[in-house]
Amino acid sequence: MSYRTALTERLIQTLFKLIRRPHSRQELAREYGVNAKTISRDIDALSLEYPIVIRREGREVFYQFAEGFKFEFPQISIEELATILLAQKSIAGIGITAKGSVYAGYADSLLEKIRKSLPNSVRERMDALSNVYGSAAIPAKNFARHTETIDRLASCAVRQKRVSLYYHSLGSNEEKTRVLEPYAVYFDPDGATLKLVAFEPNYKTLRVFSIERIANVKELNENFKRPKEFSLKEYLDDNCFNGIHGKSVTVRLKAKGITARIFAERKFHPTQKTIEKKQRRGASPETIMIEMRVANGRGLIRFILSWLPNVEVVSPKEIKEEVREVLLKGLENF
Repeated sequence: MSYRTALTERLIQTLFKLIRRPHSRQELAREYGVNAKTISRDIDALSLEYPIVIRREGREVFYQFAEGFKFEFPQISIEELATILLAQKSIAGIGITAKGSVYAGYADSLLEKIRKSLPNSVRERMDALSNVYGSAAIPAKNFARHTETIDRLASCAVRQKRVSLYYHSLGSNEEKTRVLEPYAVYFDPDGATLKLVAFEPNYKTLRVFSIERIANVKELNENFKRPKEFSLKEYLDDNCFNGIHGKSVTVRLKAKGITARIFAERKFHPTQKTIEKKQRRGASPETIMIEMRVANGRGLIRFILSWLPNVEVVSPKEIKEEVREVLLKGLENF
């Protein structure tokens, strides 16, 4: 375990310990296998965000939350616990909690504790249902060797510290040092990979970087201010489609036959809406026209190609021409 990962885990555990009851410095030092000075530094860091009180009894130092500070664990019903257990494959199978990721151990221990807390009859029922219900598996990558990189980026994002890193871009096939302001780390199901959203001052824009192509992350002694209105979900909705980032474009697609039925029942993007829908008449198949405002680029083109030959690009003309060019180039290989 890297130093930063151990520090993060220790700080989180210390918070939970102090929520339950006061702890002495020596007690914490023994539990974590560190010296008293390390615990003092940990408490100093936590005190910047939480109302922790330090009191002395003789030669011993005790830490506790200030009087009046309340933290109540939510009351969770057996039904709710059972639901979490039933969804265990989805919860711990992909993304940040997937095997080999930073929080895989936490996910596994959480689910095991939930399992043990349930009555035998309920647990047996959930085990039986888990063999009936399920979700499609995403072949997530093993990010174990990137643990320190992920932890450092997340830490700097929380504390709003700039970083310097070495990045290999597949697009340009170049490697160079970049200075970034990390905003968020997220799991991208397209390619089952972890990515970083960061503002790049040199280009004055937000960019996305694949975690596995990041090396030598160094925290800089420079602060930045992430806009309060920044939302990762809204950013991805506006700037990412089918795993690829780009500028937003409003596209209209017309589907026919069975594909029209699929388009009618599926939601490919939050902005999707039906513009026109026609039922089958004689030899003419049923059709549907949908409109979405999504990120332009390879992700959109790949999406359209995956539904051919039963989908037509109605607008914009530029997208229609791009799909046509891709098809013509593809024919050269056949």
